Amino acid sequence: MKKNILSLTVIVFMAGVVLTSCGQASKQDAKSVKEDVKELNNDLKQGAKDTSEEIKTSVTSDWQKFKTSSETAIDNTEHKIKALREKIAVANKKEKEKLTKELDTLEQKNKELKEKLAKRAKAFEDGVVSFNATTVANELKFEREFNHDMTELGTALKDLFKNNVD
Repeated sequence: MKKNILSLTVIVFMAGVVLTSCGQASKQDAKSVKEDVKELNNDLKQGAKDTSEEIKTSVTSDWQKFKTSSETAIDNTEHKIKALREKIAVANKKEKEKLTKELDTLEQKNKELKEKLAKRAKAFEDGVVSFNATTVANELKFEREFNHDMTELGTALKDLFKNNVD
């Protein structure tokens, strides 16, 4: 009987030691996994931050190029409008009224494009534009629409003089 109690005590003691040591290893493994997860989260955050910075740099660089070329195009259009006003001044009264009215409309469109560009530039300067993957698509859309409008305006200016004054 003493032998059975002693054996039972030894077995319970051994089982306790084994279970306790397994618990420590499990706790260490769990702790290691938690640290790995934290590290991965930090890496993901850093990767997202780096990507955001790359997008910001790319979009800002492209914007500056676009803004410069657009401002030049607007200035050129303003010069064309002034030159056309001088040519219209020598036309007969009926043509002068018609051409002046059409040119005023085109000049207003040019002013609207200039304001649209200035508004977008202000948004960039004020940091209102968020820099993410959709920003690239939005900028390309804005540039495409703006260039289309500028092309239409330039064509209208050429056609105005070509169709009415020649």
